[in-house]
Amino acid sequence: MTRKHAFMRVHRIQELAYMRLPKTAALTSALMFALAAPSLADCKNPPAAGVDWSNCSKKLLMLGGADLSKATLVDANLTSTDFSNARLAGSNLDRADITYASFKQADLTGASMLKTSGNRTVFAGATLDKANMDAIELFRADFSGASLAGANLSRASMPRTMFDNANLAGADLQKSDMIRSSFNGADLRGVDMTFAILARSSFDGAQLEGSDWTSTYLYRTRLQGVDLSGVKGLTTGQVALACGDDDTRLPEGVSRPERWPCVPQDD
Repeated sequence: MTRKHAFMRVHRIQELAYMRLPKTAALTSALMFALAAPSLADCKNPPAAGVDWSNCSKKLLMLGGADLSKATLVDANLTSTDFSNARLAGSNLDRADITYASFKQADLTGASMLKTSGNRTVFAGATLDKANMDAIELFRADFSGASLAGANLSRASMPRTMFDNANLAGADLQKSDMIRSSFNGADLRGVDMTFAILARSSFDGAQLEGSDWTSTYLYRTRLQGVDLSGVKGLTTGQVALACGDDDTRLPEGVSRPERWPCVPQDD
């Protein structure tokens, strides 16, 4: 008997054995298979806690104040949808398109936004404490007055984003791109900004104690009047690229350049 014939015979014996199983056993096997199969999103489901809108188009909706806590919005199109004051704590928005969407005053505590993308998205006054925003891509987003304490923004690409008066205490901004962003009046105490790109960003009135600026790129960064005395990892070479003045306070051991390189037209 060839190997092929032997294999076919064994396979046939297995089929016959399964066919002779009691009906209860067959039903049990079918039920176990059904339970193991992943549930599919239903885009027609109304907004509710735990709703699964994966890969759904939910554009131009008015969902202000809705309870979407622990909702699954993975790969969803949320363009121009209003989530103002909505509850999205623990929700999953990985890779969702949030262009022009508004999350003003929304609760996104512990939400996941891995590789989420958008343009001019509004998070003003929102709560994003402990949110996972690793590798998020946002352009001209507004986080003014938002709370991002302990949030993960490592590898984030967020040029021209506004963080004025936001709370980012203990957040992770490692290797993020925050070029031309505004952190005026923000709480950045204990923030990890190692290898972050902060070129032409501003920090007027920001709290920076305990933040780590190791290898941070500071080309034309606005540091006039900023208190940097309590930051870690800052070097004379980094400071020489930035914009400061006589009121800029530097950490011990970091020398002030003979002249700051910026002039008014660099604003």
